[in-house]
Amino acid sequence: MLQVTDRDPLSTAQQVASAITQAVRGGHLVPGQRLTETELASRHGVSRSSVREAFQRLTVDGLLAFEPHRGVTVRRLSRKEVDDLFAVRSSLEALAVGLALPALQAESARLRTLQAEMDDAVAANDMARFSEANTRFHALFPAAANNAVLAETLTRLSNSLYWLQFRMLVDREDVFASNAEHRRIVEAVLADDRQIAETAMRGHVIASGALIQRLSDDHFAPA
Repeated sequence: MLQVTDRDPLSTAQQVASAITQAVRGGHLVPGQRLTETELASRHGVSRSSVREAFQRLTVDGLLAFEPHRGVTVRRLSRKEVDDLFAVRSSLEALAVGLALPALQAESARLRTLQAEMDDAVAANDMARFSEANTRFHALFPAAANNAVLAETLTRLSNSLYWLQFRMLVDREDVFASNAEHRRIVEAVLADDRQIAETAMRGHVIASGALIQRLSDDHFAPA
């Protein structure tokens, strides 16, 4: 249960939104599943107005959808929407790498440490650790780029749809294999090669989208 107070309703709504996001990330809420204010308010010990605000935020972000006669549901994506999402994300993440390169050159230990964490997680066959480190890896570049618009846009994409709905479905060996792409990005950054770093990141994100497209049609909304 969330430890919240009605004296800070926006903070409460954000906590509820985070709880819903984590439930989707962990596979506890699935695309197409209906959500109700009453049930979530009771589960988290908050007011229905806080849940309603959380629904509104996550609908704007694209994680939830309002469907006539069904109410609020976890949004399902069509294959075309997945392609569109990854096309935009690949370009923005490549931009983030390029902008972040000078800062990460100056603080290369942060990048080396993250890569080591992902390497250790793969060696231990620990998907939870790998996913957590992978999230921090992708967040590092927009943060280091010092561009608030870029960081906000990528955060919205990450929090809405990126791996949240699909990461539990993709074969774990394919996910672990993507770590080789991480290493190519890191090596290019450490070598101060912006072009290769951007190309490697763009290819990595596009490859992630291709893994999702290999899933069966029943995982996607109709076109």
